[in-house]
Amino acid sequence: MAKKVIIITGPIGSGKSTATQYLNSLGFKTIDLDIVSNNILNSSESLSFLENYFPTTVEKNFINKETLASIVFNDREKLTILEDFLHPQVLTKLQEIISESEGVIFVEVSAPRNLQNDFDCLVIFAPEHTRKERLKKRGMEILDIENRINSQKDGEWWLSLGTVLHNQDLNNLYSEIDKYLHINNLH
Repeated sequence: MAKKVIIITGPIGSGKSTATQYLNSLGFKTIDLDIVSNNILNSSESLSFLENYFPTTVEKNFINKETLASIVFNDREKLTILEDFLHPQVLTKLQEIISESEGVIFVEVSAPRNLQNDFDCLVIFAPEHTRKERLKKRGMEILDIENRINSQKDGEWWLSLGTVLHNQDLNNLYSEIDKYLHINNLH
């Protein structure tokens, strides 16, 4: 069983994946719950759920994730339906991974949905305008960016979840992570 589990979270474009990659490069076990979620979503068991609730997202037994994202990030009710389906399965898989792991695990989570109550949280945070610029550089359209930001909690909520690392730029982020590891005797 893992000695310690730390959630890495923050709003879209804040630098969660960059932080996770850096921690992985330092030798820590890292898990991206978006990947776990996508694996579940791509399973044959999920196909009937999607055909029932999101029929326009299934084409020849394949999921069009862009269509699904467009639906759920424009309709909170649809997002809740998807989350209610995925989250219990993701949590079960996370518990399996934790029970099979040793040492410290960092878990990247886009939507913590109460995980902050069970584990320490490391919040990667950046101002909204910075996040929008980063996401545009990744090739996202501004309307998609704004829909995703609007579907998330506000900045105050994110800042209340745990230890906050302000991600101004790459060097700053790495330095902040190094300080966090040192202060918490995790290195």
